[in-house]
Amino acid sequence: MYFSYLKHRLFIFLFLLVFGTKAQVGPPSLRCVSCNTLGDLTLTWVIPADPGGQFFSYQIYSSPTALGTFTLVSSVNTHSINTYTHVGANGNNQSRYYYIKTRYGATGTNTSVASDTIRSIYLNLTNPNDGTASLMYNNIHTPKLPSSSVNFNIYRENPTPMWVNIKNTFALNYKDTITLCNVFFTYQIQLSDASGCVSSSNAPGQNFKDLIPPALAFLDSVSVNSSGQSVLGWNPSTSPDCIGYVIYIFNTTSSWTNIDTVFGINNTNYTSTLTATAGSIKHCIASIDSCGNISQLGTDHSTINLKNTYDMCGRKANLTWNSYSNMPLGVLQYKVYCSVNAGPYLYLGTTATTSYEHNNLEPGKTYCYLVRAYNTPQTITSSSNRSCLIASAPTSSSFVYLHYVSVATDQSVVVGLYCDTLKSCKGFNIYRSEDGITYRLNGFAPFTGKKQLTYFDADVETGIKNYYYKAEMIDSCGNPRYMSNSGKTILLKVKNDSEKMFVNNIKWDNYLTWQGGVAGYYLYRVVNEQINTSPVDFIPFGINTYSDNVEDIVAESGKVGYFITAVENFGNSYGLVGTSSSNIGEAYIEGTIFVPNSFAPKGENRIWKPVTQFVEKTDYRVSVYNRWGIKVFETTDENHGWDGSGLDDNTYVYILQYKNARGEFIELKGTITMIR
Repeated sequence: MYFSYLKHRLFIFLFLLVFGTKAQVGPPSLRCVSCNTLGDLTLTWVIPADPGGQFFSYQIYSSPTALGTFTLVSSVNTHSINTYTHVGANGNNQSRYYYIKTRYGATGTNTSVASDTIRSIYLNLTNPNDGTASLMYNNIHTPKLPSSSVNFNIYRENPTPMWVNIKNTFALNYKDTITLCNVFFTYQIQLSDASGCVSSSNAPGQNFKDLIPPALAFLDSVSVNSSGQSVLGWNPSTSPDCIGYVIYIFNTTSSWTNIDTVFGINNTNYTSTLTATAGSIKHCIASIDSCGNISQLGTDHSTINLKNTYDMCGRKANLTWNSYSNMPLGVLQYKVYCSVNAGPYLYLGTTATTSYEHNNLEPGKTYCYLVRAYNTPQTITSSSNRSCLIASAPTSSSFVYLHYVSVATDQSVVVGLYCDTLKSCKGFNIYRSEDGITYRLNGFAPFTGKKQLTYFDADVETGIKNYYYKAEMIDSCGNPRYMSNSGKTILLKVKNDSEKMFVNNIKWDNYLTWQGGVAGYYLYRVVNEQINTSPVDFIPFGINTYSDNVEDIVAESGKVGYFITAVENFGNSYGLVGTSSSNIGEAYIEGTIFVPNSFAPKGENRIWKPVTQFVEKTDYRVSVYNRWGIKVFETTDENHGWDGSGLDDNTYVYILQYKNARGEFIELKGTITMIR
């Protein structure tokens, strides 16, 4: 009996437990509220579970304030519906609050608790008339629903029209910068939910005007072109409404002057009509937008102004220029370029300073220079103006002509010059060569004011080798100007004919280089150290040998010398006729001596005397000694002999001394037998 009672009570408990669970239906989970263009607000929720089929209706309540009286605005009788649109909610002008309750049971007498209250997003749009749009809005729930997105999406309708997401932010306010002029913009705030719905605000709009200047555009370089005009280059402004750039120049009144405007955001260069040759010109630019807003002035840049001074005596150009400032990443170096006589500009050198020296300029040539600054990575350059000069030189003789090169009687060299005397100079460097190719400075011949001057060179061996000479005119600054023609000494050689004792063979080379060429050569003899003023013969050019028989003129000395004198042909442009003598070449007929080894003072050979031929008489000496070394006879006359008077028959010693035709001293010794 008791067991049956317990079973009955347990059945009732389980019935009530199951029946009661199925009978309760909870409220829906409100997730989104969206506003349409009419201000109607649409609610979206997550449908609650209804396992017992007890759902009767959704009761939707609303209030214009969080603390106000919520009134029932509508009922939804279908469990599967998850949206409701509150028509006439006036969501364009205010934010409204909503919650939902669920009625359940057969007659809907049971009501669930209220859902979370959510609030429609109301966007308050203001125009502060400073070129911005100010947006303030609210969240649908505080704190934000766990299923809501972290960020609000801010949309703006462009004039096209087209909605564009301009910002994602967790903040409840945003300031939008207006970059178009006189434009009507509409804005809307959206907040997405993990369930898939989206809460959207009203979409207010106003007419806005861009009052904010565009972003600065910075010059990267200012150069000077070949016409002397300044050329500007810059990067485009980052502001999309930029329509161009205002060009400024810093004037003499210490202020910036607008000189031009370049239209087009991507037009990033400008060539000024003003010249930048007299001095450095300072430029800057500003950006301008479609509303006429002009940015602040960007960083100024000054053109490189190149100047030159010419050192006439140093034959060099001293270049100076102002440093280039404000180049992006700084100036690494300056490169110097030069054009000669309007030729291409060629690289001269690099410097980190603002000066450069160009040496060894040639008088009469035109030199033009430009300097180019390079930034540190060498990606940006700036070129200076062109600065030109004509290299001049001090007035000086306009020419120097080597009239002749001749060998003097002392066998030194005499160089004759012919020069312009209408203008003065310091003088002439004399260069000498032994091969006609490599010349070395030999000396200096000062200017005398006379058309003809001579230079002497004694450090020579004119009988062994040729010498070439040329002269270089030195102006009043000490700089070389002009080089003369060259001249060459004549080398003459003489050789005695091995088969014909009295015949000398003479050979010489040609003189170089006269304007008129060589007409021919006069041959002269030198006998007994005396020059015969009358030539032996005239030999025409093209013949360089001669044979001379000297039997009648060297019977005594055995030596004769020769030289030739070249004569210039007609045709010299200066009206000159040059002459050039060679070295003196000497020929020798070898001397012969016969010394008797005995004589008989009382016989036929009564006089003892050496017999000589071609022996130098001035240095002739004969000495005779007896067996005790006592000198018994001496003479310096080759015609005077020894007669042995007063002496006994015996053997004697002689010493014979003389100088041969070559000038060599000879000494002979021997014995003499005297027989009575």
